Formats: sequence, structure tokens, C-alpha cells
Amino acid sequence: MGKRTTAIALTILVALAAVPNALAINCVQYVKSSSDFNISGNAWLWWDHAAGIYERGRAPREGSVLVFKRTGKMHSGHVALVSRVLDERTLLIDHANWGSGRGEKGRVQRGVLAMDCSSRHDWSAVCVWNEKFEVYGRPYPTNGFIYP
Repeated sequence: MGKRTTAIALTILVALAAVPNALAINCVQYVKSSSDFNISGNAWLWWDHAAGIYERGRAPREGSVLVFKRTGKMHSGHVALVSRVLDERTLLIDHANWGSGRGEKGRVQRGVLAMDCSSRHDWSAVCVWNEKFEVYGRPYPTNGFIYP
């Protein structure tokens, strides 16, 4: 898919995502439609599927994909695009299908604060800002970042 086609598809997805219940999109669909990453499978598989194809690491970079590990509450894992690195422990992510399930699931969210809340400050656990309650959520384990 070319960049123009991707941009058009993303514009349509964002427009439809703004209409309640018009279109539900998951995190993998969002990242694939918003970037040039060509990785398949559930989000938790992306880390291993990127091996040997994309560079991976523990430092956030704009345009990279943050890969959340699979957990009991997040069976498929999660992926998010890093839209901006604010400082060594805080960044902004763009992602979809994140929330409590009360009308938030399936929505695209942009510019969401995410903080390294790992004990070793290595991005192995991330806390995501909850705009509704104005607090960071609980720590979620991550594999790290896949670089474009």
C-alpha cells in the first residue's frame, strides 16, 4: 500500500472512528494503517515477528511501535505508535481499542501520555494516562520498541 493510499485509508478510519459505533478498530489494524510496518498477527506476537526484520530496543523513538506483552486482562497484547518523545520517561502514543469498555473500546486515541513506570527505568512497564479519571493507569508489561 502506497503512502497516499495509506493516508486516505487512515483519514477514512479516523473519520469513521469519530462517529460512535460506526467503526471499531483494534490496535493492530490502527498501527498497520497508520505506518509502514508490515508485521502480522496479534499484538503480543509483534515483538517476535519483528526479529530479523526490524531493529528493536528499549529506548523510545518517534515513529516506533511500543509492544505491550500479553496479560490476563489483555489477552492479545497491545501495540501503539510513538508520536512524540517528551523526555526520557514520558512520551505520547497513538493507538486504538484501549479503554474500560464503556464506549472507549475500538476508538482511535492520539497524543496519549505514556510513562515508563518500570523499576529499572528501562520501559519494561508502561503506565498510560486515563483522561477520564485524570490519572495514570496501572503498569502494563512491555517488550520494548520496534523501530521503522
